[in-house]
Amino acid sequence: MNILSIDTTTKVASVAIYKNDKIIENSISNEITHSEKLLPLIDSTLKEANLTLKDIDIYATINGPGSFTGIRIGLATLKAFSMIDGKNIFSMPSTTIMAYKSYVENIVNNFSTPTYVASLIDARNDRVYYSLNKIYKDNNNKVHIEEILNTSNELINSSLDKIYYALKDINNLNVIISGDCVNNYHEKIINKINNAVIYNTYPTPSDLINAYFNIYLNNEYIFDTYTLDATYARASQAERIRNNEK
Repeated sequence: MNILSIDTTTKVASVAIYKNDKIIENSISNEITHSEKLLPLIDSTLKEANLTLKDIDIYATINGPGSFTGIRIGLATLKAFSMIDGKNIFSMPSTTIMAYKSYVENIVNNFSTPTYVASLIDARNDRVYYSLNKIYKDNNNKVHIEEILNTSNELINSSLDKIYYALKDINNLNVIISGDCVNNYHEKIINKINNAVIYNTYPTPSDLINAYFNIYLNNEYIFDTYTLDATYARASQAERIRNNEK
């Protein structure tokens, strides 16, 4: 199987290709816009893998939250590919794939005891995108992901309060707080959830490929050009200005 996976949710555009049990991944920083650099990056990565789009079996993308413009460019690109060739798209929110990545990189043993992973993504001005997932492995070594708090956008203090109250009555907790901004909020996190492992990370297209092969019921994350939607978790700046919101 050949997989083309992309991420455009941040200032870095990334492309990964899975071929023959190996992954080739390339990225470009925000020197020019994603709309200008994504297609050339896909083309160069395909050439490095000695493949064309016709050789790809399924596409994959992180569908947000993150940069509004970046999300739209990434989804529009793969939805266009899918419309032309009829191939499916495997897609997960950035908070969910972050939770998966944090779990597999921090849980050494393949035990079935659940781990609760809170994902925090910087949304600026002391706001974060966040979610809370319960994750564990079954006897077939497949990773189960159950959503406890869906992806939302709030001030960091409010987000940590909601995560705390969702966890406070659960005994024998394994907790990971992960994200690209956890170092910035380290003191707030340990003051609210002091038994958590704090893991600074952000998911990549390679993590998405890894999840495709290892999560339980991966078909729940498979879409086509008509059914794939973005996960924004917050109105755009223009919409907030129109509605007099902060």
